[in-house]
Amino acid sequence: MLLPVTRLLGITIRRNHSLQQPPKHLLFIKLLGLGSLLVASDPIQVMRKKMPGTRFILLTDNNIASGITPFQLFDEIWTIDTSSLSITISTSLKYIVRSWQLKKLWVADLEVYSKLTTVYSLFTMARNRFGFHLKPVFFRKFLNTHNIPFKQAACLEDNYYHMAQVITQSEIAPTTETATVRLNEWDKPYILLNNTCSSLAPVRKLPDETMAAICTWILTHTHFRLAFLGTSSDKAAIEQFIDEHLPAYKQKGKLTNIAGALDFEAYYRFIADKGVCMLTIDSGPLHIARKLGLPAISVWGPTNPASYIKIPAGQENRQQFLYNKVACSPCVHHYEQLPCGGNNFCMKDIAASSIIEKLNALLEYLQKEKGRVTALESVTG
Repeated sequence: MLLPVTRLLGITIRRNHSLQQPPKHLLFIKLLGLGSLLVASDPIQVMRKKMPGTRFILLTDNNIASGITPFQLFDEIWTIDTSSLSITISTSLKYIVRSWQLKKLWVADLEVYSKLTTVYSLFTMARNRFGFHLKPVFFRKFLNTHNIPFKQAACLEDNYYHMAQVITQSEIAPTTETATVRLNEWDKPYILLNNTCSSLAPVRKLPDETMAAICTWILTHTHFRLAFLGTSSDKAAIEQFIDEHLPAYKQKGKLTNIAGALDFEAYYRFIADKGVCMLTIDSGPLHIARKLGLPAISVWGPTNPASYIKIPAGQENRQQFLYNKVACSPCVHHYEQLPCGGNNFCMKDIAASSIIEKLNALLEYLQKEKGRVTALESVTG
């Protein structure tokens, strides 16, 4: 219904969509996925440097707003309340009307597959509206004023850099900076575990039996305690997992479930200050760990790590992954109906021993780094 109306108005009004002068306001829309917003954070930071006179605004939900605020990427954050459909609609309409009051407004839709955000961007009636164009959301072609081809074979970060180049009309090289290595890393008390993800693709999870075997190995072969990550909605499931598979270690005080227990600032401090490393599936905490400089091992099956993470040179020992590339992988975002029907054998077939081998190698590396730093300090006095 919107396509013919938009096309007709575009032909009759003939608005000037040139990009020579930067906008006064740049509204980013990201309603799902804190992890992918963190992936976009470096391109957004570069855009801020290229457009110093532009006010950067984010439209998102409450959870993402809380998670991204500590990184100070945006001048203003508009939060949509998603607690009920009626409230979602009313807050959305409020911000659409508010966007009409902004002069020289451009909109950047950071969602890759969402139809809703494309319509939302259109309703702002911004002079320039940027969004990704790909086959699953082909209708965007005439609803956006500037379509950026989305390359599914490329890393997500590279696609965001491409969008940044289009918006700023300048060459932008991906940053080569890495997070500063934390002090006294080996002395941190916890190995952080994350086997949670959004309901959009639960096939990314490892079986409980695999996680239980990994936990048992850590608790019997290392001196570290375990901290389980997740949101408040994951808390009960994690407690059930602990009660069923690790009851003896719970009684010894070796386990901590911080799912939903901390606000985001405290959550980030806990990860940075208390975690020696993180073991995670393809989920938001992986990108948080990378942003905070935490060593991490990520486990992949239905998604391809090449599409979501780039490991900088010299970080290969600190940032590792295990990818079970079966014939039908990657499938998430590539098929409406998953080839396995949800029976994610790509994750189920990953042996706990393979993950433990990776984890043991990472711990040995971190211990050697601790010894190297100690020896250097003793020589330099």
